[in-house]
Amino acid sequence: MPPAKKPAVSRSRSRAAFKEPAALKRLSRSLDAAQEALVELRNDTGRDVGQGTRDLYKDLRTFVASARRDRGKLAKALARDFERAEKELAAAPRAGSRTTATGRSGRQTAAKPTSSRTT
Repeated sequence: MPPAKKPAVSRSRSRAAFKEPAALKRLSRSLDAAQEALVELRNDTGRDVGQGTRDLYKDLRTFVASARRDRGKLAKALARDFERAEKELAAAPRAGSRTTATGRSGRQTAAKPTSSRTT
């Protein structure tokens, strides 16, 4: 029987890819559904509605389009923030990993406050 293969060990820590939050995905689906509903509403009502109704429809359509565009901007901003935080984390020194020439850790302890009273 051949020996069992050991799993390959990665030499460097692999970076975690940005995963879009589930809430953002739900928002995207909801905005898509709202846009489709507006198209259907427009087809159902046609031009038989008053000017006020057309204005409200136009405002709502503009709002949904803006929300969809801003959702994309938010997703990109979150991805950038995630990457920046990941780089900062990778560049930060690990706590307790440095030692001085005497073999003690490089951490400093807070000095005890001295009393201002003289005895």
